[in-house]
Amino acid sequence: MLKAAIVADDLTGANDTGAIIAQDGYTVGTVLNLDYIDRFEGYDILSTSTESRGMEQENAYAAVKKAAARFKTMDCKFFSKRIDSTLRGNVGAEIDAILEELGEDTYAVVVASFPGSGRTVVGDYLMVNHVPLEKTEVSRDPISPVTISKVTDIVRLQSKHKVGYISLSTVMKGHEEIKNEVLENAEDCRVIVIDARTDEDIREIAKGCIGSKLKFTAIDPGPFTGSVIRELYANDQPKGKEIVNKNKKILCSIGSASALTRIQIKALKNQRDPYVIKVNTLAFFKESERKEEISRVIQDVVQKKEYSDILAVVTALDDSDVLDFSKIEGLKGKTKSECAVYIATAMAEICEGIKEELQEEIGGVYLTGGDISAAYCERIKAIGFDVKDEVIPLAIYSEIIDKDMNRTHMITKGGLVGDENTLITCIDYLQDVI
Repeated sequence: MLKAAIVADDLTGANDTGAIIAQDGYTVGTVLNLDYIDRFEGYDILSTSTESRGMEQENAYAAVKKAAARFKTMDCKFFSKRIDSTLRGNVGAEIDAILEELGEDTYAVVVASFPGSGRTVVGDYLMVNHVPLEKTEVSRDPISPVTISKVTDIVRLQSKHKVGYISLSTVMKGHEEIKNEVLENAEDCRVIVIDARTDEDIREIAKGCIGSKLKFTAIDPGPFTGSVIRELYANDQPKGKEIVNKNKKILCSIGSASALTRIQIKALKNQRDPYVIKVNTLAFFKESERKEEISRVIQDVVQKKEYSDILAVVTALDDSDVLDFSKIEGLKGKTKSECAVYIATAMAEICEGIKEELQEEIGGVYLTGGDISAAYCERIKAIGFDVKDEVIPLAIYSEIIDKDMNRTHMITKGGLVGDENTLITCIDYLQDVI
């Protein structure tokens, strides 16, 4: 029996929620193509990504419903719908999809907080490091901007279901009060949004929801799902595995356009002396220049490999490197997601090319940006991940598994995750385990 299934809207999220659970010693796999799910027999928890954050709502709905249906055939006890920690994407539509698939007796409990990553919900407002969501960089996201801070409003705009709400004042009274309010909300609401400020709040919410005896699915960025699984299997938690130590080069592919990512690259350059090459992203949109630029970057890194044990390919080093897709010739009529694919697939081809050239000299790969991670997985025909650990919240260590079942150490991280030193933390971690 599968203890839990996680359906995420991007690869980074799928791995992150899995890593939270893997810290308790469970075997967690991320399945990239559900046609290969039989190869993941024996895992306690499985996750998958529908890559639906940038899709139109109806396509996102269909993708989530299809994934949930596949997991239903595996006698799965608990379902989680992983959402972005800043509520980007098709949150309401995907809630509707999983509820539709799981049946009329299932409720969606939305706990959008991720305290370890600075995300808390108080008074129905999602705060990012104490700043209302709509006042953060997320409101200017190039693909899926969010301009509202109230969680219930974000869900109501997309979902067909009535949305209930439980405030922090109730949560602070403990799981018995939470249980009572969950049951009260469930009388006329299929979706229930709950405030949470701390990890302890989230643990109490998990206890309250389980105590209600209602059939529910977790809608969250990871911590609530982790708490529910700990409560459900409190008497059946396995021991973790030890990590083996070696010493090789780290290959980094950093494609996020966020200002935070550029700050992290600068800190890495100042403190770890990596070899960094910036790609000409504009060339990726011109067929006559694309192959030439990809080849140039691969050969440059191969030739300069002795400069450092950290080899980094980046799309932006300062603000002027960030592209405005609307001003690029030949892209008229294309969505921002479609434009981003040009960059992601080129970065994936570069990463694969470097790894093929250097072979066993590369001990681990670091990827920033969910679209970059997904493109690389597709490029190498990966079938999934063996999720190992959470380096920091939303930065995940795993082993990527290719079609021949070969494994590579990897850390994936979202572009809006962490602080100035997070990239350094991730690289140091990866160097310790390879």
